[in-house]
Order: sequence, then structure tokens, then C-alpha cells
Amino acid sequence: MEKRSKRNEGLLLFGRWTSKIGDIVFDYVNSVVLVHAYTSHSWVLALYQSSQTIIQVLFNLIGGAIADAGKRKKILITTDLLSAIVCFVASFFVESKHVAVALIMANALLALIFAFSSPTFKAIVREMVSKDRIVKYNSISNAGKELICMAGPIIGVALMAVVGARGALIINAITFFISAISECLLVKLDNETKEEAKAKKNLICDIKEGLKYLYNEKPILALLILSALVNFFLAGYNLLLPYTDIMYEGVFEGFYAKAMAAEAIGSILGSLINSKIPSDFSMKYSSLTIFLGINGASLLLVPLANLSRNQIICLLPIVLFGASLTIFNINLMSYTQVKVAEEYLGRVFSVIFTVAVMFMPLGSWFFSLLNFTNNINSFSVVGAGIVVLSLIYLFFVHPGELEKQE
Repeated sequence: MEKRSKRNEGLLLFGRWTSKIGDIVFDYVNSVVLVHAYTSHSWVLALYQSSQTIIQVLFNLIGGAIADAGKRKKILITTDLLSAIVCFVASFFVESKHVAVALIMANALLALIFAFSSPTFKAIVREMVSKDRIVKYNSISNAGKELICMAGPIIGVALMAVVGARGALIINAITFFISAISECLLVKLDNETKEEAKAKKNLICDIKEGLKYLYNEKPILALLILSALVNFFLAGYNLLLPYTDIMYEGVFEGFYAKAMAAEAIGSILGSLINSKIPSDFSMKYSSLTIFLGINGASLLLVPLANLSRNQIICLLPIVLFGASLTIFNINLMSYTQVKVAEEYLGRVFSVIFTVAVMFMPLGSWFFSLLNFTNNINSFSVVGAGIVVLSLIYLFFVHPGELEKQE
């Protein structure tokens, strides 16, 4: 069993990282093509970017229900093959006069495919990886993803220089095809094919059934609400971070780019650290709220670090922020994968994603109305909100009752 689990882990990691490279290269190449083709029409790029979020919100719940209907392995293989076809077809339009329409449609199609593949991928981990290795798997998976996010644009630049935009999209299609091949080799830990016996149900009924299950599972519901509220405050952080170039103007050059790198480094460190923390501690309800509190506290340190006028010291809170947020996210995902009944995993993950995405724009608008993007102390407002939220959950959201159910 353990040997099969480790083999599946390797295949899942390879598949996820390969398709992640494809996603990043696809976005980079298309953004470059659209910016150069429509330099004076920025709305084209805005439409390209926004279509992805809108489609995922609209179809994610359906994707989760279909993931729970069975045959998750076939869904992953099919979605990766469809992604490969979309990228391959799009490559023929990068030099045509219809490039904007073609790339926006291609991005919309990939977003639609992702709405089905994302909850399925998260849900299938339970079938393919033994429970005692899920936290370690998620930690390694996240570390690799962050490294790819850092290297992805560099890979995109290299591909554009060597093979051009069309060649880059063809290679992109190949990455999705390779991912599909790796998924063909996955073997369930439990050989009993429970999905074969599943009766077909109405899709709407399946979604309602998933929502009812989530409502009745109070520990999971509490963490879903916590995740949504966290994303509300994180929207404030995401709004503030680009403005650090202005906040540190005349002190440090290009601080925003360095802060993004620092956050990515923190995320990699957090993934590695989390892989060494015993899962029976890291996945406790109280531990999750503590990790979240550390995340908020890291933002409280940003104004204090600013007093030093030392660039490395100013970047350290961002590293801590990336590490603590990654530890929280990994263990929230692992907690869900372990605690939720297998037949509801896809729907629960789709609800988590949908609610999280919906709260991000609300947070962005709220914090933009505060008009505090020119002050470094504004990070304290966001940090204090996260700290208070973690304390409320730790002491007042019936932690004892929730721990008992674990």
C-alpha cells in the first residue's frame, strides 16, 4: 500500500507541475501577444484576465458535483487532453488578425476546463495517497508549484525567444499531453471501484446534497467561513503590495518585485517546514488558527521593519507572511482531504474555491475605499484584522467541540 501511495504521489506531482508550467507559459505568452497587438487598448487584456475568474465562479460548483459522480481519474485525463487541444489550436491564431478573439476564447475554454479539473484533482488525492502522507504530499506539491511560479515567466521568455509565440503554445500543449499520460498510470489505493455502483442523479440535486453535507459538518463549515474571511483581508494585502514601490520610493528601488520574490521564498520555506511538522499537530483546528495568527502578526511587523531602513529587514516580514500563509493553506487543504467523506470531496472543494473567489473582490473594493495605499502603516490594519479573526476562531468558535470531532 505504501509503495503504491508513493508511486501515485510521484505521478500526481509530475502531472500537476507539468500542467502548472503549461498554465504559466500560456498566460505569459498570451499576455505578451495581446499587449503588443493591442498596445493602446488595455481593455483587451482586462477582458482576457477577467473572463477566467467569471467562468470559474459560474462553473466550479458543477465541476465539483461531476467530480463526485465518479471516475475522477478519467476526468483528469480528459481535461488535460482538452487543454492540450485548446493550446494547439490557439497556436495557429497568434499571428492572425483574429488573435484577440482566439486567445480570449482559448483562455475562457481553459478556465472552463479548470473548473472541472481543479476540484477533481484535489479530491482524487484521497483515493491515491495514504492519509498519513497527505500533508507531506501537499507540502512538496506546493513547494514545487511555487518554484514553477518563479521560473515560469523565465521559461516563457526563453521559449518566445527560441521558438516564438506559436512554438511556445505548441510546447504548452505538449506539457498538458504529458500530464495526461502520467495520470493514466495512477492506481487507486482501494481497488474497490465504488463509483461503478453509483446511481446517476440530477446535477442540481447533487449540488444541493453537497451543500447540505457541508452545512451539517460544522468543523468543515467553520473552516470554510474562516477561509472566506481570510481571503477578504488578503485582498487588502494584495492591494497594498504593489504600492510598496511608492511607499519606499527614494529608499529602495523596485521593492514590489523583491517583495513578490520574498513571498515566494517564504512559501517554499513554509512548504518545507510543514513537511517536517507531525500531521496530528499541524491539522488540528487550534493549530490552523495559530498559523493564521502568525500570518496576521507578520503584517504587523511591516511598519516596524520599515523603521530600520534596511531592505533585507523590510523583506523579512514578507517572507514570514508567505511561509505562514502557505502552512495554513496546506493544512486547511489536508484537513479537508482527510476529514470530508470521499464522495463529497469534489463538491466541498468547489464550494471553498467559489466562496474564496467571491470574497476577494469584496475585500479589494472595501480596502480601496479606505484609500490607504500610500501609507506603510496600512499593513497593520490588514494584519490586525487577521489576528483578531484568528483569536475569535480560537477562543469563541467552539474549538473544544470541533477538536473532539477530529
